[in-house]
Amino acid sequence: MSNPNNNNKKKWLTLGAISMALLLIPRRSSQKADRKLSDNAENKVDNKLTKKEESALE
Repeated sequence: MSNPNNNNKKKWLTLGAISMALLLIPRRSSQKADRKLSDNAENKVDNKLTKKEESALE
């Protein structure tokens, strides 16, 4: 008969391995979200630059 403690250890090890794999594998939706965030950040920087340029011209 198998040791119950050993069985429990195997279950936790499997659960940990699966959870780490899910954390490390990027999802497509998160890649799209990251791209949107970076695009928004670039637009904000561009907007700030044009506002500063406009105020300098006045």
